[in-house]
Amino acid sequence: MRAVFKGLIIIAVILAIVLPFASSNPDGLEATMEKVGLEEKPVYQAPLDYGETWGQSFTMGLLGIILAFGAGYGLAKLARGA
Repeated sequence: MRAVFKGLIIIAVILAIVLPFASSNPDGLEATMEKVGLEEKPVYQAPLDYGETWGQSFTMGLLGIILAFGAGYGLAKLARGA
């Protein structure tokens, strides 16, 4: 279990270092939609955003990592117990 927490801390540190280098340009799909003139009409609106500042982005990224880890860990525990 100790190794798991070390791994999560390493991921958080990597997130903090790499986050400022994230591109603010649209990805390929968004760029193509802009060129063609299509407008995005989402079916689902996410409750949280990535944030505007580094601190907000780091917090949301960390929250996403923790939620994804928790879901994966819970599913692994269920699969192992079944």
